[in-house]
Amino acid sequence: MNVDRTDKQLIFEVVDYMKTTPKPLEGVRVLDLTRYLAGPYCTMLLAGLGAEVIKIEPPERGDIYRNRAPFAGPKGVSEHPQSPDDIGLGLIHRARNKKSITLNLHSEEGQSLLRSMCANVDIVVENYSPGILAEIGCGYDRLKQINEKIIVCSMSGFGQNGPMRDWRAYDPIGQAMGGIMAITGFPDKTPIRCGAAIADTVTPLVGVIGILSALLRRGITGKGDWVDVAMLDVLAFLLPEVIEFYQGDMMKFPLENRHPGGVPFNTFAAIDGHVSLACITDKDWHALLQAMGRNDLIDDTRFTHVIERRENLETVETLVADWVSTQKRDTVVEILQRHKVVCGPVLSLDEVIGSAQLRARNMFPELELPTGEVIPNAFGLGIPIRFTENPLNFDQAAPTLGEHNAAVYRSLAGIDETELEGLRQRGVV
Repeated sequence: MNVDRTDKQLIFEVVDYMKTTPKPLEGVRVLDLTRYLAGPYCTMLLAGLGAEVIKIEPPERGDIYRNRAPFAGPKGVSEHPQSPDDIGLGLIHRARNKKSITLNLHSEEGQSLLRSMCANVDIVVENYSPGILAEIGCGYDRLKQINEKIIVCSMSGFGQNGPMRDWRAYDPIGQAMGGIMAITGFPDKTPIRCGAAIADTVTPLVGVIGILSALLRRGITGKGDWVDVAMLDVLAFLLPEVIEFYQGDMMKFPLENRHPGGVPFNTFAAIDGHVSLACITDKDWHALLQAMGRNDLIDDTRFTHVIERRENLETVETLVADWVSTQKRDTVVEILQRHKVVCGPVLSLDEVIGSAQLRARNMFPELELPTGEVIPNAFGLGIPIRFTENPLNFDQAAPTLGEHNAAVYRSLAGIDETELEGLRQRGVV
């Protein structure tokens, strides 16, 4: 091993190694018909894992996020374009490792071309309203006649069946109707939406699980499947312990920052910030008492088990709050961590982005323009999955609009350049 290598040389070696090592989904071909956040997030992860993801965009204007703030370009990121080369950051971020082709799905010729390509792909991912693909002759029942091995993943607000099938939904609607807003916040206040778009970011993860499961089963049966993922189902699935404690009549809603499974389980104010801590077991509680220098309370029968601590909740929380309030946030965390108390500081977004832990795990990689030029001070999210033997991350910039038209239409539909030019003139691509 050459210990004299610079950090930059080491990075180049790691990148070269990652580019030559097969990725988990290498050889899997995906047609990406998705828009907005949930769908593109699903296909972004598939692309990062090595699938050949072909993003289908409307001719001329492209994906809506190509021209939506914030914008990124040679001068950095801004609310408004700073140069003719600026592109929407949402597209640059969510289209990494993807290819781009243009196709007018409002035209019969475009719909026919989509069906032709489906004969040569493994997966189609879409997040249109239920029934839209079937209306243009590209629903699962039609596609499986063309390709019995095809897997279609449909992500929607409420799924492909049920009385609310045709309702439209964005993230806040999913949170409102899936129970998240009912349990979040404080009494006598307006219901609170989780600040992160969890409906739009967890639903695609479930979509990936469904797709990979269908791929595994296809390896056994030789048949594809239709993976139906509903945002509402996913949000309800995020409430396992809530419905368990609810059935035991042990929860009061909204939850504030508490949880009946542990006491204390809350966020406490320090001199210069807040600390979140959770004592689930009696061992946790004893560790907390030792950290606070209150060994005299270890045998106090008011606090023996979580049941007793829950009955004396206000006393317990006052005890902790008084101790935390006299010290700085990071001092509290250091003391508690030294005693193995489960805790953490409540970090600002700036602190999260600067986190040494997240940086060590490459969770904020730099972003590039389609030209390969690094965007000043711009970063995206890395893949939150670590493979020890074959590490990977996003390693290709987002494509320009229609960048792969010639190659993809030739390989998937046998269309040469002359035919492609005719399609362009007719507004099909």
